[in-house]
Amino acid sequence: MRIIGVSGGLASPSRTKALVQFVLAQAVTLLPHTTDLLDVAEIVPDLASTLTRNDASPWLEAMLRKIESADLLVVGTPISKGSYTGLLKHLFDLLVASRSEDRVAIIAATDSGDCNSLVLEHSLRPLLSLLGYCTVPTTVFARDDDFVDLHVAEEAVMIRARRAVGEAFKVLGLDPPFTAFIVGGSFSH
Repeated sequence: MRIIGVSGGLASPSRTKALVQFVLAQAVTLLPHTTDLLDVAEIVPDLASTLTRNDASPWLEAMLRKIESADLLVVGTPISKGSYTGLLKHLFDLLVASRSEDRVAIIAATDSGDCNSLVLEHSLRPLLSLLGYCTVPTTVFARDDDFVDLHVAEEAVMIRARRAVGEAFKVLGLDPPFTAFIVGGSFSH
């Protein structure tokens, strides 16, 4: 199984990248798989100068193909002026929708407070659905104060990440060695 994370932030390191890495780690914890992480902040010049897929450098083309071939895609973005970042949108504009059909995505976002948490539902979920991804019901939203030294430190965020991964594996027809349940606000197996 191919698991790819995409961090749509423009700063590196970032809380968004840390959140995507945390979700990827949860997937590997349930079932050992190889993961890859694409950080938009690290490809800004190449991505910004690519107007169409035909203009993509060989390296960017390889990254786009990795995203398109991922069985599970974990997409994270910082909330920027009430939406996902523009370069993340540009990256997704370069994808070929038919190559993403029947793929599964987990969506995640970071922001300074809760007021923009619905961006996941009204912006990012429709974008990924248009590309053919089945997005799992549980989203992973984290506020800036949910991190300590760029590590997820809030239990509620950890629980949502584990739940989203479990949902993704269920949609993919995978059966981890143990089933994780949320019981009384805590994670147990």
